[in-house]
Amino acid sequence: MSSIKRHWERALEKSYETLCFEDFDAMLGYLQAHNNNIIIMLDEMSISNIEDALLRLKEHPQAIALLFNALPEVYHASTLLGSGIKGYENSYLNKENLLQMLHTVEDGNNWLFADLTYFIINKYIQNKKIDEPDFISLLTEKEKSIAVMIAEGLSNKEIAQREKIALSTVKGHIHHIFEKAGVSDRISLALKFK
Repeated sequence: MSSIKRHWERALEKSYETLCFEDFDAMLGYLQAHNNNIIIMLDEMSISNIEDALLRLKEHPQAIALLFNALPEVYHASTLLGSGIKGYENSYLNKENLLQMLHTVEDGNNWLFADLTYFIINKYIQNKKIDEPDFISLLTEKEKSIAVMIAEGLSNKEIAQREKIALSTVKGHIHHIFEKAGVSDRISLALKFK
């Protein structure tokens, strides 16, 4: 049993029913026979052709594909986002964050590791002129400032340092900003500024 498989089974044992397939075709056979929604956690390093595997998974709309890599690389991950994956993360993500990731994708949202989120904002969103979105009038002055920093690609830690406030305070402001903007993630918020 691989260390990644053991890690996932221990993290999920009391929260999720898990099935393990040693063979990708066996997993596809299971998906063919079952129409219920299922989260597929793929260790990228154990699949010889990940692009082909993700293409084959697209034939099963009930499958929510999450991709993991022990050494996630930002540029490579960004090239896979169009392949239908709903999440990309480090294979050894801690239990609490792994569970949060699963809940996030169950709710219909995407989950990307922090460096990938900042890469996407900086490469594809930040370079455009920032326009003031409609929801901005609903925000307090502090929330406006933080929303702009998010659109610029700053991390929570960087925002806390700039604003000289606690990290938990930043997270609280971000929660309120997301609610007022009607978004659930940083990328969606940054796109509202474009």
